[in-house]
Amino acid sequence: MTEFIIPFIGLKAGEHVFNYDIDTSFLKKFDNSEIKGIELTVEVKMVKNINLLEFNFQLNGNVQVECDICLDNVSLPVDYHSYLIAKLENVEDDEDDIIYLKPDESEIDISQFIYESIVFSLPLKRVHPDKRGKNKCNPEMIKKLKLHLVDNVEETQDPRWNDLKNLLNN
Repeated sequence: MTEFIIPFIGLKAGEHVFNYDIDTSFLKKFDNSEIKGIELTVEVKMVKNINLLEFNFQLNGNVQVECDICLDNVSLPVDYHSYLIAKLENVEDDEDDIIYLKPDESEIDISQFIYESIVFSLPLKRVHPDKRGKNKCNPEMIKKLKLHLVDNVEETQDPRWNDLKNLLNN
């Protein structure tokens, strides 16, 4: 993935813009990805200073993941902005939005930061959108789920807790 390596040592101070079109082949570098497919445009604005690089990532497009309900693929829109600072210092520990590069380094690979931005852009609940009262989930899977749905949760509870419930009701 050499296209995501930015050789900053030869660039003039100031703002530089890099544009990327990312598809599913991007995911091959990252193991165990829950992302099934992507079609994104990524704009990276890098501001170079003497010992500091500031990155602004803007992601737009669609990401395919499994639906949390029916397990079919669902395409989710992505419009996400993230920020990263890279300092050229001899410090070993990275912070949340700050990474440290050794002063003798001349390039930075931003593919990991793009991948992390994609993952952070995903909602916690990943389901098919409900359009006009109709759920877009797989109807066969919904039928199977309803067959195994427990109607009365209290029947399955341990009866030893009943005395404690009576204390709460008083």
